Amino acid sequence: MTGDFWPPHAYVPGQTARHPEGLFDPLKTGLSDVAPSDLVDTSAWTSGLAFLNEGYFWEAHEVLEAVWLACPPNSPERLMVQAVIQYANACLKGRMGQPRAMARLMTLSDDLACEAVDRAGRAVLGLNGEMCKIIHKKLEIEGGTGK
Repeated sequence: MTGDFWPPHAYVPGQTARHPEGLFDPLKTGLSDVAPSDLVDTSAWTSGLAFLNEGYFWEAHEVLEAVWLACPPNSPERLMVQAVIQYANACLKGRMGQPRAMARLMTLSDDLACEAVDRAGRAVLGLNGEMCKIIHKKLEIEGGTGK
């Protein structure tokens, strides 16, 4: 969907208009029958990461939550998706001018990503435990905006 579709704007609570209900539903369907290791190839995962990379933090969280729900409880995949969601939340808080919340969520994201990799003994969904720390450093350099 991201190849053909981008939201008209990045939603920032209190600053921009919220997207219509159901806008992201096409990306979030059909995940229940996907093996956890195959979630990396789904539109929800790839679109969520693309939204995140382009500064659509709320949108990334919205789409990635469906991936998180499709993962088995306590699985490395679920932890890694949660790490990425918390990273998106941290970036959104940074954009909203809430640096303490951003820092708290970055730490949580780092911890979750490292725990996911430790449990799996390998990268999870194509990401490793250093992913959040590298991105966190990038955000510090760019002033917390994510762009």
